[in-house]
Amino acid sequence: MIDEILNEKIIARPFYNDWLKKYLNSNVIKVVTWMRRVWKSYLLKYLIQDIVKDNFTNINNIFYINKEDLEFDYIKDYSDLNNKFKIFLSEIKPNNKIFVWIDEIQEIKWWEKFINSILSKHQTNIEIFITWSNSNMLSSELSTLITWRYIEFEVFPLSLNEYSFFANKQISKELFIEYLKYWGLPWIFFMNKDDKIIFNYLKGIYSTILLKDIVSYFWLRNIDFFENLYKYIFSNVWNIFSAKSISDYLKSQKIKISPETVLNYLDYWLKVYLLDLVKATNPDTKKYFEIYNKYYIWDLWLRNSLVWFDFKRDIWKLLENYVFLELKRYWYDIKIWRLSSGKEIDFIAEKNWITKYFQVCYLLGTEETINREYASLEEIKDNWEKYVVSFDDIDFWISQWIKHINIMKISEVL
Repeated sequence: MIDEILNEKIIARPFYNDWLKKYLNSNVIKVVTWMRRVWKSYLLKYLIQDIVKDNFTNINNIFYINKEDLEFDYIKDYSDLNNKFKIFLSEIKPNNKIFVWIDEIQEIKWWEKFINSILSKHQTNIEIFITWSNSNMLSSELSTLITWRYIEFEVFPLSLNEYSFFANKQISKELFIEYLKYWGLPWIFFMNKDDKIIFNYLKGIYSTILLKDIVSYFWLRNIDFFENLYKYIFSNVWNIFSAKSISDYLKSQKIKISPETVLNYLDYWLKVYLLDLVKATNPDTKKYFEIYNKYYIWDLWLRNSLVWFDFKRDIWKLLENYVFLELKRYWYDIKIWRLSSGKEIDFIAEKNWITKYFQVCYLLGTEETINREYASLEEIKDNWEKYVVSFDDIDFWISQWIKHINIMKISEVL
């Protein structure tokens, strides 16, 4: 199996590979999570290739299980897994540090007993990497299984730079629009670039997430309503709304449902990485607004497959969502600021005691738009970096304190 992995041709994602390698020689479990089809498995395989190539370890020290491979179908629970590990130790007789790689570990019943056991037994002489999908238990519940002993690596769909690399094209406006339309699941590069084919593939992934990760886990009964609610959110995402406003809208459609039920349903999508909630706060009072929050989409391709992509209608929303995702990709904590004057700051991004402010728009084509986007940032009197982000080709230097940047270059300032 390891020989096959070493000879497999895998397109690298250096952003994540380098990130994972930084945690080698740390006595924690490395858990690679996120939604389906973002190549979590390939990340592990490429890391195996990389550390063997760099002589960080040799193949005799690697214990590898992939629960999507029928070869390992007989491993049903922690006892089967432990027996397999004992055979590995006795037959292979690894020297030095042991590397344990288990892909889709949630398919093994009570797997945490095995992981906690070997970590306790081998301590600093073992490296553990696992991948996780939300089919049997939510990754948010990992802490109840392996307590403080793990660090979670969230694998996002492809960034614009990665999309450019996979597509073998230079970054341009045309490529960026294609990126917004299809987004970043790696498998689309191995398919015919036909909208119907790709969107059918995406809808299939959506159905899997709906049925395996949500319906079966949360025991949902009213599936039709749940889907209709999500499509409504998809159509109105990025707008300011509350559970009550959604409930009121549904009542106007002769559908009776409480705000509490709406909140529960939205929480399901948050837990399987399809939506994220960004809360609004007042910088003066430091209080959060209960009704002034926004939902953003983790995977725009999924939204575009269910609510047909319309560039003219959606572009400003998609650009704002794109900036949100780039900030999250670089581990920023994000808030919305609702200033006392009534103006809004799109994103306040915080990381490592540093704050950055971002206003996002499509084009700075009129004086009114320029004044609106810059005026909010001008009200903030601190010395942290402030940016207006747009799709414009030229730079607008309206204020020496506020920088303008083309949206395709935003990663350069993160």
